[in-house]
Amino acid sequence: MIVAFIEELQRQGKSLITVRSYQDSWARFSRWFENEHPRPTPTGGVPTPQQATQLDIANFKRFASSNFKPNTVALTMTHMNAIFRWLTENAVIPDNPVDLVDRITVPQSAPKWLNRNEQNLLVRIVRQHGGLRDLTMVTLMLHTGVRVQELCDIRLADVKISDRKGILVIPNGKHGKYREIPLNVDCRRILQRYLQTRHSNSEYLFTSQRSDQLSPRAVSFLIAKYSKISGIDHLTCHTLRHSFGHELAVRKVPMDVIARLMGHMKNNGLPNIAMTSRYTMPGEEDLARAVEELSWV
Repeated sequence: MIVAFIEELQRQGKSLITVRSYQDSWARFSRWFENEHPRPTPTGGVPTPQQATQLDIANFKRFASSNFKPNTVALTMTHMNAIFRWLTENAVIPDNPVDLVDRITVPQSAPKWLNRNEQNLLVRIVRQHGGLRDLTMVTLMLHTGVRVQELCDIRLADVKISDRKGILVIPNGKHGKYREIPLNVDCRRILQRYLQTRHSNSEYLFTSQRSDQLSPRAVSFLIAKYSKISGIDHLTCHTLRHSFGHELAVRKVPMDVIARLMGHMKNNGLPNIAMTSRYTMPGEEDLARAVEELSWV
């Protein structure tokens, strides 16, 4: 039945990352359950994870809280609730054993981003150790906040540049949401330089020697390389996206504007300001600076 649940997620258009996350959560619970119930029941047969009771779920929660990070436990419990609710709705089990088990409360932390010095260091490293293509990709991620999959899906037709303005069209972002992102002068200049030197017949903006479309894995590998060279340990593709959101928030750009630029939209098309508000939260540097104010030396 879990296979059927995963197929349902795929029919709903959930991303590969989301589907794998559900699979990981179920595998985490299944390993624990099978270890807890290795012997047949008095009625015969070894119980399966989908036959878990409320007590099983509570015991698993205690185990997970002692062995996994809080965010992992919270996400696993959320996935478990969705899975068991689906099993209930499809009459596989009589009720949802996760419903009455208290959720994990995890303090929300600010996303990791690059400060201005780190951004400058990254650009300098890419200029030294990469080509114009890599510099264009990093510039776009820092100045438009595109997700790595969205970056790889950009087609030449999605980039519209004139002397004084430019637009990047994301026709099929996360959850299939459409948005348009204005291109600032830095993006327009680097894109024009890149397009003048680009030698490919591919419809996609970014290509590799082996493919007409650069893959998210390849981009992540490149960013990991620059993380190692620069010494910026928290540098990832998503860190670049978070840096875009944080820079806008620091400059007092309205939350609804940031939400639209980042693609934080509700199903009805309105800005999801609650999601965007993360970028106004204090980061690690802010917390350290606040505590340092109390120093006696």
